[in-house]
Amino acid sequence: MTDEESMSEEVKEMMEVLDEHLVVRDREGRPVLQVALLATLYFENAYKREVREAVVSCCDDYFRRCDHRLRWALNPDTELMEPFDNGRGSNPRSWLVGLGEDEGFSLIYHGAEYDRGASAFYASALGLPRRPFVELGFFRMAFPLLWFADSSESLSEVMLEVCRKLKPVSGYAGIGVVESPDSSISNLYEPVVYDWAQRFPGLEVDYPICHLSWLRKGRGGGGGIKGVDWLTVLGERWIVEMGGVDKIEADLGALDSRFVIRWFEGGVLIQAGPHPQLGDATRNVWPELYVKLSKYLRPIRITEHRPFHYAGPGLRFDLDRSEAWLRRFDDR
Repeated sequence: MTDEESMSEEVKEMMEVLDEHLVVRDREGRPVLQVALLATLYFENAYKREVREAVVSCCDDYFRRCDHRLRWALNPDTELMEPFDNGRGSNPRSWLVGLGEDEGFSLIYHGAEYDRGASAFYASALGLPRRPFVELGFFRMAFPLLWFADSSESLSEVMLEVCRKLKPVSGYAGIGVVESPDSSISNLYEPVVYDWAQRFPGLEVDYPICHLSWLRKGRGGGGGIKGVDWLTVLGERWIVEMGGVDKIEADLGALDSRFVIRWFEGGVLIQAGPHPQLGDATRNVWPELYVKLSKYLRPIRITEHRPFHYAGPGLRFDLDRSEAWLRRFDDR
């Protein structure tokens, strides 16, 4: 069986497993949770003009790929969603780069029919004003699970493109959950996200705004990376802490020949096998390469975090469950 045939079979099996879980709809039939290919990258100095130009360039690239599927954009003045391509929100180049260093920014774009719905076509970014201490911003993008199946490019190539522009300190990409951009709606469905995450250990549970400060202090008061995924990005600081370029390459090569390492200026992208893995805890199936990589990068992974979910009691990511999720691969 060729690599392409093997990948097709695994993708087919993955889609069958996810079929009943791909979308959750509200009572009006509108999508409020969506499983997708999801990528998040964290970067420093969001107040600097050159960094904001890089964010705008990343948005332009996403628009080039997906703007025909986007329906909504966040208006920077009203902080409300407006139709895409019909206001300032759809043209960040016209206002973001010109902001003062004491001004932050927030970008959201998505393709749901409902302005507060969830869509696999999604991009967002956040940058805080200049502070006397280091703050992180993030850029996030999503695509349908099979978006790259018949494409001349891949998610890893798109990630590398973004990395070269943003010079991230860390990041990750794989299969994850896209939620409603409205917290009053996303809060209602937190138990569903928690339930999915318990079954599928390879599923990315992602709350970048919540993660930002803990990536600075979630490792005994010091910084670290959130964890690993199909694609894991390490910036220069973490490369040095892991022993340098040559050591990482040698270690991972010895750990498993299926790891693919791609270098860019200021960092590295580690690919755990030819395609994303989900696992299935109900069958005691764990994503093998994620487990290996997570254990290898344990010295730089954060272990402390506030609760991912705050909406109330029940099966949500409270403090203990959130920190347990960060450690989920350690005993495998």
